Amino acid sequence: MTQNPFNTCHEEEAPTSAADRETYASHAPSWTSGKEGVERPVTPGADSGILALLVGVIALVGLNMGHVRRVFRTLPQDLLSVRRRANLFDEHTANETRVIVVLLLVTCVMEGLLLFMCLGSATIHDPGKMLTTVGLLTALGGAYYLFQLAACATVGYVFTDSVSASLWRRGLNASQVMLGLSLTIPTLVALFYPETAPRMLVAAAALYLTSRICYISKGFRIFYINFPSLLYFILYLCTLEIIPPVILCLTASEICVKVQ
Repeated sequence: MTQNPFNTCHEEEAPTSAADRETYASHAPSWTSGKEGVERPVTPGADSGILALLVGVIALVGLNMGHVRRVFRTLPQDLLSVRRRANLFDEHTANETRVIVVLLLVTCVMEGLLLFMCLGSATIHDPGKMLTTVGLLTALGGAYYLFQLAACATVGYVFTDSVSASLWRRGLNASQVMLGLSLTIPTLVALFYPETAPRMLVAAAALYLTSRICYISKGFRIFYINFPSLLYFILYLCTLEIIPPVILCLTASEICVKVQ
C-alpha cells in the first residue's frame, strides 16, 4: 500500500471488526475521571500563622526573662495582700512595666486561642481566616482587660483612697498575669491535641474563675466597711463581673460567625 504523505485514511482502511473498533477507539484520559479533590482542612495547631504568633510571644517572654523572675516574686503578694505598706505603692520601673505588658499580651493571646477553640470552627479551609479570627479574639481580650483596668480605676477613685485603689489595680494586673501563665498549658494541649479540647476548655474556665475569685476577694477586703456596704458589692458583681463576660462571649461568637 502506498504511504499517504498527509497521514490520512481512506474508507477501506477503517476498522471493520469489533476488535479493531475497540483498539482504535478514542477514550478520555484516565485523569479526567474519578473523585474531585477536596482541599485539606487546617487545624489551629497546624496553622503557620498561629504558630508564629505563639513563638513570637514566647520569644518576648524569653527576652525579658531576667526581669520576669523579679516580677514573679511580687505576684503572689500583689494578688492577695492588702497591707498598706509604703514599698507596695512605688511605681514599677520601666523594665518591670514592660515585663507586665508582655505577660498581659500572653494572657490575651491565650484567651483568644481558647475563645476560638470554644466558639469557632474546629477546622477551616482558609488559613488566613483562622489567623484573622484569632487575631480579632486576641484584640477582644485586650479590650476586655483595658475595660477592667478603667473600671478598677474608676471604682477605686470613687469609693476608696489612692493607696487602696493602687492595691486593687495591682491585684488586677497580678490576677491577669497569673491567669495567662496558667492558661498556657491547657491552651497548648488543646491546640496540638484537639481531642482533649473539651477537657482543656473546662480546665481553662476553672482557672479563670479561680483568678477572678482571688481578685474579687481582695476587693472585698479593701472595700468592705460595714454590712450595708454589701449592697454596693453585689452591684459591683452584677455590673463588672457578670454582665461584661457575657457580652464578651456574645461578641466573640459574632466574630467567629462573621469572619468564618
